[in-house]
Amino acid sequence: MDFRPTPDQRALAGAVRDVLSKHPAPGTPGQETEEGPEPGIGGVAVALWRDLAELGIFGVRVPEAAGGLGLGHPESVHVFEELGRALATGPFTATALAAPLLPEYAGGRYRVGLGDLTCGDQQTQILEHLDALDALLVIEIVDGETPGVAGHSQVLRVEPIELRADPVPHPVDPRVPLHRLRQKPLRGEIVGDAGTADALLREGALLTAAYQVGIAAVLTERAVAYAKQRTQFGRAIGSFQAVKHLCADMFARAELARAAVHSAAVLLSDEAAGHDGTDLPTAAAAVSTAKLLADEAAVANARSAIQVHGGMGCTWEMGLHLYLKRAWALSLAYGRAAEHADLISESL
Repeated sequence: MDFRPTPDQRALAGAVRDVLSKHPAPGTPGQETEEGPEPGIGGVAVALWRDLAELGIFGVRVPEAAGGLGLGHPESVHVFEELGRALATGPFTATALAAPLLPEYAGGRYRVGLGDLTCGDQQTQILEHLDALDALLVIEIVDGETPGVAGHSQVLRVEPIELRADPVPHPVDPRVPLHRLRQKPLRGEIVGDAGTADALLREGALLTAAYQVGIAAVLTERAVAYAKQRTQFGRAIGSFQAVKHLCADMFARAELARAAVHSAAVLLSDEAAGHDGTDLPTAAAAVSTAKLLADEAAVANARSAIQVHGGMGCTWEMGLHLYLKRAWALSLAYGRAAEHADLISESL
C-alpha cells in the first residue's frame, strides 16, 4: 500500500485551495466574523458553492462518462481536507455522497442533504442547511413484514419542501443552521437498499474525518505562527517549553489522523475495486479508526490552539471557537465514537 499523494492528487488539492482562498475562511485574523450563519441560502455561500461545483468536486467519484472526474476515495479525502482547512460550510459531504448514486448531482447544480433516521432517537433527526437543499436522501428502517423478524434499512429520496421541521434556535455551530424533524417523511422514492445505506454512512464518515484532519492541520499552523510572533518577557512564546509541547502534540495528532484517513481511503478504494484481497470489514474498521482519530485531533487541536493564543484565543475576533464548535458537531456526524469503537472491536 502506498498512500502518499500523487502529483495529480496534489494538483487537485491545490486547485481546491486556490478556489477557497478567494473566499476567506471564518475566523481568519483580519477578517470580520459574523455571529450567525454564512450569508447566502440556508447558511450556504452561493458564490463558493458555484466555484467549487465548476471545479467538479462533487463528481470526484462519478465516472467520466456520467459527467464526473472518474477518480476515487483517495482524491475525495484530499478535497475534503482542504474544505476543513477553510472551514467551508454547506452540504458538501451529502452532495458528494449522492453523486455516485445519482449522477445528476455530480455537477453541483443541486444541493443534497442526508438524514439518518435508523436509530429512532429524536436527537438524530437533525438536518443541516435544510433551507438550502434541493433534495434529501433519508436512510430509514423498514419494518419487517414477518413477526419477530427485524426490519432492514433503505435509502429514500424526498422533497425537502414536504418535510415538517422546526429550526433549532441555538445550534452548537452558529454558522450551520439546523432543523429538527417533527416526523419521518411520509413518502419518497427508493433509491438504495441496505447495502447502499451502509456505504453512504461509511463513506460519509471517511469524508467527515478528512474534513476534521483539515481543521486539525490548519489550527496547528495557526498556533505555531502565533507562537513565533507573540513575545513575552522579551522572547517569542514559542521558545518556552510548555508551548513547544502543545504545538508538538498538535502536529503529532494531525499527522496521525491524516495517515489514518488516507490509509482508510486506499483500503476503501481497494475494497470497491476488489484489489489486494481487501474485504469490507477491514475497510470499514479502517474508516472507523480514521474517524475516531480525526475527531480527537480536531477537538484537541482546537482546544490547544485557543490555549496557545492565551487570552486572545478566547475572543470572538480570533475565530478559533468556530473551529472548536465545528469539530464538536462533526464528531457526532456519521456515527458517534462509541459506535465506531464497537465496529472496530467486532473486527478484531
